[in-house]
Amino acid sequence: MILFRSKPTLFFAAALLSYFAPAQTQAASTTRPNIIVILADDFGYGSLGSYGAKGLKTPHLDRLALEGRRFTQAYAPGSVCSPTRYGLMTGRYYWRTSIKDGEVLPPDAPLHIETTRLTLASLCRSQGYRTAMFGKWHLGFTAGNVTDWSKALAPGPRQIGFDHFYGMVANLPAVPHGFVENDEVNAPFPSEPSSTAKPSTATEATPAVRSTWKVDHVMATLTAKTNQWIEANQQQPFFVYYAPNAVHEPIQPNPRFTGSPYGKYGDFINELDDSVGQILATLDRLKLTENTLIIFTSDNGAVIESRNENSATAMKAGLSLNGALRGGKHTEWEGGFREPFIVRWPGHVPAGTVSEQVICLTDLLATFAGVLQAPLPRGQAEDSFNLLRAFTEAKPGAPVRDSVILQSADATYDVRQGDWKFIERTDVPTFATDRNKRTVDAAAHKKAAGLSTDELYQLATDPAETTDVRTAHLERAAALKKLLVTARNRGFTRPDAGP
Repeated sequence: MILFRSKPTLFFAAALLSYFAPAQTQAASTTRPNIIVILADDFGYGSLGSYGAKGLKTPHLDRLALEGRRFTQAYAPGSVCSPTRYGLMTGRYYWRTSIKDGEVLPPDAPLHIETTRLTLASLCRSQGYRTAMFGKWHLGFTAGNVTDWSKALAPGPRQIGFDHFYGMVANLPAVPHGFVENDEVNAPFPSEPSSTAKPSTATEATPAVRSTWKVDHVMATLTAKTNQWIEANQQQPFFVYYAPNAVHEPIQPNPRFTGSPYGKYGDFINELDDSVGQILATLDRLKLTENTLIIFTSDNGAVIESRNENSATAMKAGLSLNGALRGGKHTEWEGGFREPFIVRWPGHVPAGTVSEQVICLTDLLATFAGVLQAPLPRGQAEDSFNLLRAFTEAKPGAPVRDSVILQSADATYDVRQGDWKFIERTDVPTFATDRNKRTVDAAAHKKAAGLSTDELYQLATDPAETTDVRTAHLERAAALKKLLVTARNRGFTRPDAGP
């Protein structure tokens, strides 16, 4: 079922819109829009005011929801970082690549995207856009494993379509312990050799650059760099991919953000919202708001492990990081995949609406091709569906995609079709298991726990996945299993993407 709901016209909503309304905005334009994608890190479904969180200061993200459309059934294709970032950038499921275990790439990994593959950035650049990325990349650099961070880090983001890159290789504080600008580790850092605190693997012993940066100032730096680039490139259409490190560990918000009832975790969410607010303010000031399509979402669900001090503190204080959904980051449950997803495009996306269309982050490539009226080549964006109708339709229409295939961080596959969620546990694909100990251990734990039977959930009546109904719907489970196997074997899910 697909449902649109207009948000209640409450005093606080009107006041919020009035407060943030720019003094002047450019008139609605028929020109190609600027495009901004903001991909938060480990930001759960229940961690935003417009998605039900209480006690958080997220006025800027709530403004986006008031001025755009909020999706309640949006999925990351992976429940951990690299798989989702790959899918977002290429419109292709990560498990179609050489890596089948669902886990992240190490910091010194080679570039995991072929330089000949279509990406969000190369699509936009081919249509005359200036393109830039700021923040966490986590998709590899160079043609082989990085062994010397003082040398050019190419190929990388600039070789797959970005004119400019400023950000981090992977998670903080991984090597090279500093920002990368374009193809080089940022020059201001001393170039003396260093290594990470745990030189137990080849990755962690990689020669790096000793850092003088402050982790609690990373968000401020990324925000400033993003705004500076937008201002410098405002005269032609631009595409910005902003991937902040909030709210991934280490949870170290800027000292300006304190006092959240949810501790440092809540402070970090508030800083993320402030960062988005600064970008919105830049668009307002430059009179670009009316002709900019902006999307906010996350790469996977929040961490809900009790051993994680910061998220545990927030949960004990009453913050449901992933809402009422089961599980979180790394898992095969809804809390690992279902994400906040807000789109604003004035004059095109109906303001203050909610959609229950099932969508996936892999869909952005086909969607932007639709916005730009650019054809998708065969054999590219294999798992990407055009969401433009889901963004703009005034009344609920037919589903924009038939199903979504998900893969957790221990290589467990799920299928979402309509209101049904299928979890595959029998006759699973085999793959090399020596790359990541987490995958091996997680699979062994599930086997020991007796999780060896496929499962089926009816999400419309059981969004928290409490009751496996497979035995009552064996035909449905069999059909979804067949759908999954066919999609894996065929090499694409979008019908016109095949040979």
